[in-house]
Amino acid sequence: MSILILGKNGMLGHDLQRVFDHEDFMALGVKELDVTDREKVFQKFITLQPTVVINATGYTDVDMAEKEEEKAKAVNGYAVGVLAQACREIDATLIQFSSDYVFNGQKTSGYTESDATAPINAYGRSKELGEKLLIEEMEHRKSDMEPEGKYFLIRTSWLFGKHGKNFVDTMLSAAKGKNELKVVNDQHGKPTFTMDLARQVKWLLESMEYPSGIYHVTNEEETTWFDFAKAIFDLKKTRVRMVPCTSKDYPRPARRPAYSTLINTKLPPLRPWKEALQEYIQTL
Repeated sequence: MSILILGKNGMLGHDLQRVFDHEDFMALGVKELDVTDREKVFQKFITLQPTVVINATGYTDVDMAEKEEEKAKAVNGYAVGVLAQACREIDATLIQFSSDYVFNGQKTSGYTESDATAPINAYGRSKELGEKLLIEEMEHRKSDMEPEGKYFLIRTSWLFGKHGKNFVDTMLSAAKGKNELKVVNDQHGKPTFTMDLARQVKWLLESMEYPSGIYHVTNEEETTWFDFAKAIFDLKKTRVRMVPCTSKDYPRPARRPAYSTLINTKLPPLRPWKEALQEYIQTL
């Protein structure tokens, strides 16, 4: 198995390189390969001939996407379609990551892999576009003799880890020199440690048991941003008065889904997010 990791400089990209450290893998950043450049993508794939491509690239600024939706779609949407086409060309498996933000947040019980998407912000629309283009390309057969493409579309949520901007670091920075901190308490989801996500990707590839399709991978147990922040401060023994607020009290350019909990119905569950958070906190 020859693995190509795209987005090597990102939070998830770094951890993917760590878990595949003893495997046959290559890792590229945007300087080595711009995934929005179709010609260069095909040239690189044909030259390297990987058997698995893991795409950890992405436009991740949810609020800025409201102003730069076409840029977000170029990276999170159209580029994914190109990667899928290039993988079909060399018969490689593509692992693509998507987001809980492809859902509108109205389903209080959470979302399974088969639920219909309905994003409420530009970032979510860009990720939804990538999902559609990936599935269309991989499941389209030009003839009865041509097999379908191989892919794992992994939705995840609320990522935290080293080597990237994340909620844990943001909260710890925000608490410095402050006696009081307001945190949103009406958005529900599941935090995910990028190292756990990377480990699950490796396990999924090595298991050889699962067919192409959509998978939800998060650490387990639902929470809110407020309770997530409280756990962070408790573990770091940070003293700050926390005040719960609503999304309306803390307006942002992009609307967030109120309930975007991802329910995993296909894979063995990951550990609870508080256990993962404790491991991450110990590295700070």
